[in-house]
Formats: sequence, structure tokens, C-alpha cells
Amino acid sequence: MRQTQILAFAAVALAILGLAGSLEAYRFKKIEKQGPAELSPVTAEVPANPDAVSAAIRNTFNLWEDLARTNFTGTYERKFPTGSKWRSFYLFTHGGTGLNVFPPDEEILLDRGEDSFVRRYVAIAPELRRTDFYLHEVTGDEFWPSEYTYRGQPAKFRCAFFIHLEPASGSQTRVEVFEYQPMIWAGEKFGMSAHAILPTMLHDIRSAQATTADRVEVVTMIRDGLAVPKRD
Repeated sequence: MRQTQILAFAAVALAILGLAGSLEAYRFKKIEKQGPAELSPVTAEVPANPDAVSAAIRNTFNLWEDLARTNFTGTYERKFPTGSKWRSFYLFTHGGTGLNVFPPDEEILLDRGEDSFVRRYVAIAPELRRTDFYLHEVTGDEFWPSEYTYRGQPAKFRCAFFIHLEPASGSQTRVEVFEYQPMIWAGEKFGMSAHAILPTMLHDIRSAQATTADRVEVVTMIRDGLAVPKRD
């Protein structure tokens, strides 16, 4: 019995030492961000009224309301091919049918992680955001290369987006895209899991600042969507 206790104590001590070493390695991981050093708005004035732009956005991305109407039977035809990072993204609207995950302002501010840029979105008057879209990757598993690197290689990145529309001069519409909950996956770390007694290897996923390239990509797809005839 005594030998068993000693071995158990030694195993726990080694696990604690390993966890401490992992925490130090976590602190000193070299993660770098490319792209602009200072974040600035990603906007575009497009030659269409807000209703037409809204229709183009709905036609470009998967719409959660359409998926909900199928009762999640697998008959919904997604608008992006297998392998596209956008395949599991869905649009949510304020007060939409089915599950509505458009986060309220309080949640945005509390759950934004390290991203301070999204505060600009919450600062826009609520009445000007009623027709906005929330573009959300619903599986929680989709990461893609973006502006971050780890060990000289692209670090996996993910986020959600707010798409804000406002009338502009003439019959144009101003489109601005914000990121929400940006995060990166920088390899693995040694830590505690709710499903294990001793420390184990876990995905090293951490909050990050917003990127520019991903917001530009969303704006580009909206522009392209306006140039494509509406699907039946």
C-alpha cells in the first residue's frame, strides 16, 4: 500500500511539474500578427439601396432561417462547396425565425475576448443596426489561415462577423464589417481537462485581436454578390 501511495504521489508531482513547465512555454510562445499594425474600419459604398444589398447578402451566404424551415432534415442546399471555410457559416438576423443567436450588446462587450475593435460596433445607435446580419460559423470547429503565424507557419484562426448596412449618398449603401470573438489555435498545450484525471495535451486556443484580411474578404463577397443575378 505504501509503495502504491508513493508512486501515486510521484505521478501527481510529475504532472504538476509538467503543467508548470507547459504554462511557462504557453507564456513564451512566439505568435506574430501580420497585416496592418493599427486596425481601421473595413467599409465600402456599393451602388445599390440597402434592400438590394441585403438581398445580395442573403443570396451569397447560407441563411439560418432557410435551414430551420427544413427542420434540419439535411435537405438544405448550402451555398459553398465542401472544403470552403464559409460552408458552415450562417446568417442570423434580429428576431429571425428558428434559433436566433444574434448576440445582444451586453454579451458582445462581455464575450469579445481581447478584441477591442468590436466596441465600435456596439457604439452605433441600435436603431441603425436593426437590419444588420450576424455571420456565424455554427460548428465551432472551423479554423483557417489568416494574419497570425506560430513558429513561422500560419496559425489557425476563426471569428464571427457583424455586417452593418447604412444608407449612403444617392442610392448607395455603406457596408461595414466587424469581427466578433477572434481567436487563434497555436498548437497544443499541457493542461487540465474536464474529461481526464491527470493533465493532458489540449488545443492551445486563445483570444486574439481582429484581422483586416478576413473583413475585406467578406466585403469582397458582398460586392461580388451584387454583380450576380439573384438565385431562384
